[in-house]
Amino acid sequence: MTYQNTSGIAMRVLVTGSLTLGIVCARASVATAGEADDLQRMIDQERSSTNDLERLDERRAAQEEVTIMRVWLDEAWRQRSEQNYDEVREVLQRCDAQAEMIRQKILAAKASAQAAEKEAGVKVARSKIEKLKQQIQQATIEKARLEARGK
Repeated sequence: MTYQNTSGIAMRVLVTGSLTLGIVCARASVATAGEADDLQRMIDQERSSTNDLERLDERRAAQEEVTIMRVWLDEAWRQRSEQNYDEVREVLQRCDAQAEMIRQKILAAKASAQAAEKEAGVKVARSKIEKLKQQIQQATIEKARLEARGK
C-alpha cells in the first residue's frame, strides 16, 4: 500500500464516521424534540388541572397549595427550556402529588362545612325543643293552678 492509498482510506473512514455521528446526533435531537413536546403537553395539562382545582375550591381552603403548584409548574417550564428533562419529570411528579393533596383538602373542607351546617341545624332543633319543654312546663303549671281554683 502506498501513502496515497492509506490517506484515501483514512479520509473515507473519517467521512463515514462523521456522517454516522451526524445521523446519530440528528436522531437524538429529534427524540429530544419529541420528548420536549411531550413534557410541554404534560405541563400544559397540569396547568389546566390547576385551574380546575382552583375553581373547585369554593371555600379557598387550598389556595396556598395551588399557588405552590403554580410555582412548581413555572419551574418545570424553565427546566424544560433548559432541556433538563429528568428534573421536569420530577417536578411533574411533585405536581401530581400536590394535585391529589389539594383534591383531598377541598373534599375535607366541604365535608367540614357540611358538618358545621348540620351541627347548626341540630343546635337550632335543640333550642326549639328546650323552648317547647319550657312551654309544656308552663302549661302544666297553669293547668294545675286552674284546677286548684276550680275545686
